[in-house]
Amino acid sequence: METNGQPRNTAADGYVLRWPGRVLAATDVRHHLNGHRELILSPSTILTPLAVEELRARGVRITRKPVETDTPVSPTSLPTWAFAQDRPHGLVSSAVQAVRRDGLSLKELPAPFDPPCHWAKAIAECVARGECQGGVVFAEDPGLICCVANKVAGMRAMAVVSVAQAARAALSLGPNLVAVEMPGRTFFEVRQILRLLCLSVRNTCPDGVACTLQELDGHAHR
Repeated sequence: METNGQPRNTAADGYVLRWPGRVLAATDVRHHLNGHRELILSPSTILTPLAVEELRARGVRITRKPVETDTPVSPTSLPTWAFAQDRPHGLVSSAVQAVRRDGLSLKELPAPFDPPCHWAKAIAECVARGECQGGVVFAEDPGLICCVANKVAGMRAMAVVSVAQAARAALSLGPNLVAVEMPGRTFFEVRQILRLLCLSVRNTCPDGVACTLQELDGHAHR
């Protein structure tokens, strides 16, 4: 619900807008920014690339600091996510280093091997065994990765090509495997996707979706 044009948990003080949400998209900027000169975000809030462009065009200063509605989370207390690449991608390696410098934990999943479907199965089994909270795979054919991974019990794999898609997936499905199409992504997109998932305290599947998946499970391999 909205109150006076502001979402329930959004606070505005004069020229300052405080955004407590997990993701800020360009549409949010257009709907809720009204003459504000400063935007205050929590440390874990993800800005989509279009939102960054919109804020830059409006000359809005971005400040990150805890707000009253936030529950402080120590990066070291977050579950460990993992990553894999179908071949070396310089942008991915740089983004992984940047995320690690932020104090977030990322381990590496099995290196690629042929055929790709067997590699996808090995990755899914690592996640299903609980060796990590979830995995991010950067590959030329994310559809194949997800198709194979979703045949492994307990897997919820989804392909994405943008930060916004990754954010929506985290909210609507709670995937434990995200396949990102490469090449074509920017360093900023790769880093933000990794940060978004690593900062996810929970990646459980919403109850309604979980029930439907459970009902379909007996037919998944037919």
